[in-house]
Amino acid sequence: MKEKLKEKENKMSLNVLVLESVGSCIDTDNVTHPLNVDGTPDMNSGVHYSDVSEEFLNGLSFDDAAELNDWVYDVCGDEYTYFLDKGSK
Repeated sequence: MKEKLKEKENKMSLNVLVLESVGSCIDTDNVTHPLNVDGTPDMNSGVHYSDVSEEFLNGLSFDDAAELNDWVYDVCGDEYTYFLDKGSK
């Protein structure tokens, strides 16, 4: 049991920004991942932030869009302000 708990803790120690408004997170490689029911990232599927769908962008809350903007700027140096233009909830 301890081994499984430790594995779960390791997954949760990933450096990610949680985007609750779209049920996703973004990692330090700037790949977005859906969140599992337990709140952990689904690392089996992911999309680079520059390739996310219109549906994803339209679903971002303003706060999540602002945080995503800051994340992308801080992590990869891109000033990708499109998120703020789309995040409207």
